[in-house]
Amino acid sequence: MYGVESLFDFNLKKIFNLNNNVKLNYFINTSVINSEYTNSEKAGVKGNKVEFVPDLNLKMGLNGGYKNLLANIQYSYLGSQFTDATNSIEASESGVVGEIPEYDILDVSLSYSYKNFKLETGVNNVLDNAYFTRRATGYPGPGIIPSSPRNWYTTLQIKF
Repeated sequence: MYGVESLFDFNLKKIFNLNNNVKLNYFINTSVINSEYTNSEKAGVKGNKVEFVPDLNLKMGLNGGYKNLLANIQYSYLGSQFTDATNSIEASESGVVGEIPEYDILDVSLSYSYKNFKLETGVNNVLDNAYFTRRATGYPGPGIIPSSPRNWYTTLQIKF
């Protein structure tokens, strides 16, 4: 068993000595975990992976802007994971147990700030990937709870 988590955050504006009006930042956040049962009273569990613990969780992004305009792009990847201690790969008839497959997501956003106002728009799941993050044992299940397809949003923030 092992685990390593890391966050690297690069202020590219500083690295490349850019104009003060420019904002440019890159980050990468990773989690690599190999978690397994070291002992169990239940047969067939010892040595299995712990449920809901993917081997790899990765997020990386780039934030850039000029003066009051800011753009963001973020990529997320989550490795496959089991939903029960027996590490069932095939889904049960109810959909409660079985593997949650790996998935990746790409999100983008653009915002503009002026005095006490901020207008932001963005697109989540730009690539329109079909994925799910959990299997419900109760309401609203039982079964797979699908995540949202590509969607967009616009917000207006007013600070008083």
